[in-house]
Amino acid sequence: HNDGCFYSLHSDANTDATKTREMTYVYYFYREPKGFSGGELKLYETGVDGDALYKKNRVETIEPINNSIIFFPSRLLHEVMPVRCPSQAFKQSRFTFNGWIRRKT
Repeated sequence: HNDGCFYSLHSDANTDATKTREMTYVYYFYREPKGFSGGELKLYETGVDGDALYKKNRVETIEPINNSIIFFPSRLLHEVMPVRCPSQAFKQSRFTFNGWIRRKT
């Protein structure tokens, strides 16, 4: 992610195509010294009302730490806050690998 990039609020497991996702993982890496700010992951306590998901009061903010990985339940609502990268240089960006651990169908 470079200057201005973000991901809006979503769940990784709320459609027929994604319902087998149990755990989401995100691996953070970037060049040091860090050339960006922002890009925090916000995880929300998530309620269910029928097929609809909604945010509850509790939120956890996770800073992107170089060479680290996090796991969280795929059903949780989450978002990535805007990245600020003044140089706009690709090499100064916030990088991630992400994926899912799925259950058998």
